[in-house]
Amino acid sequence: MAEEKKEYKEPRSLNNDITTHVRFQNRCDRNATLYWLNFKGNLVRYSILKKGEYIDMITYVTHPWCAKEVVTNDRLVIDKEPVYYPSEGEEETYRLVLIDIPVYSLRERCKQVIWKSFPDIDPKTLDIPRLLTKELDTKKSVSYTNYKGFRHT
Repeated sequence: MAEEKKEYKEPRSLNNDITTHVRFQNRCDRNATLYWLNFKGNLVRYSILKKGEYIDMITYVTHPWCAKEVVTNDRLVIDKEPVYYPSEGEEETYRLVLIDIPVYSLRERCKQVIWKSFPDIDPKTLDIPRLLTKELDTKKSVSYTNYKGFRHT
């Protein structure tokens, strides 16, 4: 029997049918920008949260959310996911979801430290593997409009 292929769709808001209450709380040491993905899949900035701060939102089950670090634009996770979809909950009870730093690969973490510590250095002058030199030379670009690997069924 042939395996059934799943159809993937880019994250975007679908409808306003089922309301839910969510408390987004920033648990990481970085300032987090919270975004809602609108009906076209575009980011709409909602809030900047410092460590420990939260915002209570009345949202919808089909409305995705994401977060990134304010200064570096590093991707953060909400409830351990790069794109968070609220679930249906009890009426007027806010479900706590945490904004955290994801577990980065060693390579990604090395690049973050180098970009932060030496923002103006020529990567070719560093005694590091060639692959890192190439990646550092092209400069980092985090884009939430590229959802490769973060699709929702």
